[in-house]
Amino acid sequence: MYRIIAFAKWCQSLPLPEMAAHLRDAGVDGVDLPCRSGSPINAANATEKLPEAKRIFEDHGLALDTIVSGIAEVDETTERQLEAFRGVGITKIRLGGYSVPRDRLHDVQGVLDETRRKLTAIEELLRKHGVRGAIQNHSGMTLDVNVSSCLLVMQDCDPEWVGVQLDPGHLTLSGEPLDLAIGLLGPRLHSVNFKSPRQEYFVDAKTGRLRFQPIWVPLRDGMVDVPHALAALRSAGYDDAISIHGEYRTHYHYIETNLEKTGQLIATDVAYLRAVMGELPDA
Repeated sequence: MYRIIAFAKWCQSLPLPEMAAHLRDAGVDGVDLPCRSGSPINAANATEKLPEAKRIFEDHGLALDTIVSGIAEVDETTERQLEAFRGVGITKIRLGGYSVPRDRLHDVQGVLDETRRKLTAIEELLRKHGVRGAIQNHSGMTLDVNVSSCLLVMQDCDPEWVGVQLDPGHLTLSGEPLDLAIGLLGPRLHSVNFKSPRQEYFVDAKTGRLRFQPIWVPLRDGMVDVPHALAALRSAGYDDAISIHGEYRTHYHYIETNLEKTGQLIATDVAYLRAVMGELPDA
């Protein structure tokens, strides 16, 4: 039904052949590759490294599907990055996110206006290079806290070039129903990633107040209704890949720092996702 790819953040530090083998062994069809500040492949070396990465992935039976960039405004590297992405056949990327600094909470409207101007400048270059960009909806103190907020941010942009990377897991934390989000997106449904949280609660020992904090767990164990999400995406006409984000963590254990364990959990999520897809009517 859907091709399954993986956001390779957890294994990006491996040499490319080892990274490709690790992803292949997890059972995915392709790679959602980080190419941003802090990643081994980044704006400075993308032109050189991306063709090598694509070749190695293909040698291991994997496609280089999409790229997670850090592009949040136009600077001296933006055009060079887009040329590098398009040079290896990439037509979809994730853009950077837009947090609201706490010292700007008195001027959120100003931050929004600035972000809209940044996005229209990015759109011009996306259009020029034939690459579609997306903002991931992301819970927290962000302008992209849910789909409704993302649409407000990108209202001055053409949906052909600037859309939303739908993250049902973050929607569960932000409180926006998935069906509402998909209904609002329309042509801005750019790409989809799956991960699933649970809210854990505890009494703060210092304040005595009840607090909630998310943990990130395998798909079958979290708050995202995966069968419903897949059916809703199909009803909306979405037909591109789904990227699994292996960000498994609790308050006590950052499993994502363990390559072997994360790879095992990715493989478990891939198998679960394929099983659910196979059970959908007329899949």
